[in-house]
Amino acid sequence: MAEEDEIAKEIPEFVKKYVPGVKRGLSWAKYAREKKEGTAMKSEAFDDSKSEGYQAALATPLESDSDQILLAATKDLWAEAERLTEDVKKLSVTINNQNTKEERDEVLGLAKEAARKAGLQAAIAAGWEKGWKEGLRDRVPKN
Repeated sequence: MAEEDEIAKEIPEFVKKYVPGVKRGLSWAKYAREKKEGTAMKSEAFDDSKSEGYQAALATPLESDSDQILLAATKDLWAEAERLTEDVKKLSVTINNQNTKEERDEVLGLAKEAARKAGLQAAIAAGWEKGWKEGLRDRVPKN
């Protein structure tokens, strides 16, 4: 919020008075920027994890049980994503129980950060799975 307040200081008072929602527009701009940054971070994590899954699949012997390996490799990744998602849910239900706007904003910030972590973890798990499946498909039998 401090950054938004700094930008809002640059807006003349008469504009704030006669242009309703000008500060709200700043909030949307900040949200859009944060969303874009979060999406880029998750995309990069997905791609890195996909590469790891792909390489793991290529290194796995053909006669191995690929479904069991996939399950073992991703079980902990998905469990962590689910745990982080539960943390978000717990925080989210407490937002409106706060007494002041400042307290609500603080809990909302914590919930946003927890949601970013959960989304990142899910991107990692999904990327590893996708890479694994592509690696299995591209694997060439050794003769």
